[in-house]
Order: sequence, then C-alpha cells, then structure tokens
Amino acid sequence: MQIGIFSVEANANRAVDTLKKAGVTASARKETTQGKTWWSVTATGPAPRDALLAKVKGLGFTDAYLIR
Repeated sequence: MQIGIFSVEANANRAVDTLKKAGVTASARKETTQGKTWWSVTATGPAPRDALLAKVKGLGFTDAYLIR
C-alpha cells in the first residue's frame, strides 16, 4: 500500500512511526530521479487489504491507496 511520497526525510520517518505505533508494518525508501530525492512510504499488514486501507486512512493518511 502506498501511503505517500515525501520530499523531507523527517516527514517520511514521522509517517512510518505513526503507522508502526498503530500496529501497521511500514517503511520508507529513498528514491532519486532527475536529481531530486524523495522518500516513498509503504505499508503492509495482516489485516485484509481493504480493512488495512481503512485503518491507514483513519490515521490521517487520506491519500493512501492499494498497489499491486
């Protein structure tokens, strides 16, 4: 699940911490394209995907979406 794309590493890490405190497995991955760096935050969990998406959106990550 894609949680968000962040241009500031601290913001990505804060998102990961928030998700982990809620029991969601999350990570941030550094990406660089055309000289610009950003952090992609993704999440997984044991819950059914739709339930996990609802939980993540309930935590305030309203732009989160499922990826295949």
